[in-house]
Amino acid sequence: MDQKPTDAKGKATADVAERTRGRAPSGEGAAPKKKGSATEQVSLFERVPADKRLAWPDIAAILSGVVSSLSKVMGGGIVALYAGCQMGGVTVAITFALSFVLTYLVGKICFREGLPNNVVSRFYIFGRRGSAAGSIIWIFCLVGVLAVGTVQLGNAILFAFGWEGEAVRWALFIGISCVWVAMALFGTKIIARMNAVFVVALFCVMGYVVYLIAADGQLVDAATHGILIPGVEPLQGFAYSVNYAIMTSGLLALFAADFTRFARKERDIAPIAATGSLFAIVTYLCGALIVYYGFEKSVAYFSAQGMDPTLAANAAVTNPGVSLVLAAGGIGLAVICLSQMKVETSNSIGGANAVSNLVHSLTGRKLPWAVAVVAANAIGLAFILGNILDQVNAFMSYGSILTSSWCVLLITDYYLVRGKMGIGAQGIDVDAPEHEVNWRGVGTIAGVGLLGSVLYATGAVAVPFLVVAPLTIIVYAGASWLVRDKVRAGEIG
Repeated sequence: MDQKPTDAKGKATADVAERTRGRAPSGEGAAPKKKGSATEQVSLFERVPADKRLAWPDIAAILSGVVSSLSKVMGGGIVALYAGCQMGGVTVAITFALSFVLTYLVGKICFREGLPNNVVSRFYIFGRRGSAAGSIIWIFCLVGVLAVGTVQLGNAILFAFGWEGEAVRWALFIGISCVWVAMALFGTKIIARMNAVFVVALFCVMGYVVYLIAADGQLVDAATHGILIPGVEPLQGFAYSVNYAIMTSGLLALFAADFTRFARKERDIAPIAATGSLFAIVTYLCGALIVYYGFEKSVAYFSAQGMDPTLAANAAVTNPGVSLVLAAGGIGLAVICLSQMKVETSNSIGGANAVSNLVHSLTGRKLPWAVAVVAANAIGLAFILGNILDQVNAFMSYGSILTSSWCVLLITDYYLVRGKMGIGAQGIDVDAPEHEVNWRGVGTIAGVGLLGSVLYATGAVAVPFLVVAPLTIIVYAGASWLVRDKVRAGEIG
């Protein structure tokens, strides 16, 4: 069921990182060791030995590679064009602060345990079968991002070649998904070896777009404009941008936690968290400028397809690949394809592992690896069929509920409930019998998540995190206090 990409140079790469983040424990024990990077030679259920520890810049380099995708560039466009540059600056500050805090706190837990986030979450807040909750979150977020990236790449290709028609569009999306399947099954070694080239190439293209903006004398306008999306009110646009920031902050924290366990010292967690958060901000800023650069021409392109001004503006923001093609032509398209290949192959693998664990945790059966990969991409096509890119603001908002509730729940359990309140022990014994379901954790994340979703869907709350975060703390801590004697006695998880 689990296959690992290898890195010939023996270093932890962004591909390895993406690969591991999507894997949820299957309950089958430690995976066999293989030659390759330090991270690959340590199984999910094995604490990191001293000789496999990494310097913090190596781990920070993994995080910097995560932001090299069209979906991350799109985030900068959402922040700037929906909220305006002034309020977008506030969102950027929120992003840095929240990314740092969540990454630091969750990362420190995994460092102390020496285990990845999925295993820590399974033993602490979900339970063996309850880990299906984590798999569902990963499927929604990772496969959703996979679908967004597939549409963005497909639209960039359609624009570059002037292809039109629904049949052509869907044929391209299906073809791209088949590439992700093939790369996930057979191409991970190639991706790992060329990862650094892909990252550098994309940032070079983004830098070239910034140069073009400055050369045209538009840099001041690009950095000071207001809301550019028709019909979007200031508070509404600001809420969109903040929800995107919260989702990506939660994803970064959960992703980074799989690799902070490889740090040499606990004080290394702070610079790792700071570096990941800083690179997220750099990509936001580049994305904001890139989307602004091609905004008018992109709007005209989508308007010619029959979209009204609002839909065309939304499409222009959510398809930064079109702007990159406008700026760099065929070279830009080639770089987009290569950079997306790295990220989307990793998301495909991560989604497949989440599908595998979901099936295993619920039924006890293991899916063949190829079936899991195909299933993840099929779910991605279903997201595309549901017009995920047209609903990207809703997707990001619901995603912010899921990622933030997971992070806050784990932080509450470790630092407050097991720490200050002394309800349950810190320190995981992977050989001890597991509880099937931690109903306090699963019930909290399901109940609070559902409430947050309803409040957002009905318009009662524009930024669900403001409700989800405090409620998660209150509900979980309260439930733990009520059953504190049974938890301390080991009767329940």
